[in-house]
Amino acid sequence: MNTRMSKFIIMLSNFGYIAACLILYLIALCILVSAVWGIICDMTSGSYSVYNLLDEVALIVFAMAVVDISKYLMIEEVLKKNPERSNLNDSKESLTKFTIIIASALSLEGLVITIEVAKQDVTKILYPIGLLFAAIFYIVGIGIYQKLSNSDEDSRIDNKRSNT
Repeated sequence: MNTRMSKFIIMLSNFGYIAACLILYLIALCILVSAVWGIICDMTSGSYSVYNLLDEVALIVFAMAVVDISKYLMIEEVLKKNPERSNLNDSKESLTKFTIIIASALSLEGLVITIEVAKQDVTKILYPIGLLFAAIFYIVGIGIYQKLSNSDEDSRIDNKRSNT
């Protein structure tokens, strides 16, 4: 494949990523506006409760996760295509931040669902508990990833020092 065709495909791919990121930003903005509107409606109608507020907080955290996903895609897939700008530590840091946002959203959703199920029918508590355990395993997985990638990086540094 010639370089002209490669550049065209990369440009087309970047356009797709940019369009997807803009759509994700718009969706996140709609979710955020909806959450704020829900809070305002609850406060003005007198049906305000902590449980309703927790639902809106969950929506806001989800909107943040969507924004972070689109930011991650934009940075990693569009802006870092240039090898000079690519840095393993930056990629690892971006991935870790991205996964922590998802873990936070997952944990918060598990907490909200646990509270809702506990109010209605405690016999259906198994799903929310499973969701919370999934969030815990996800966070443990992030920790294992961090530990393994840091020890791999440390061993590379030690090898470079011993070779010089």
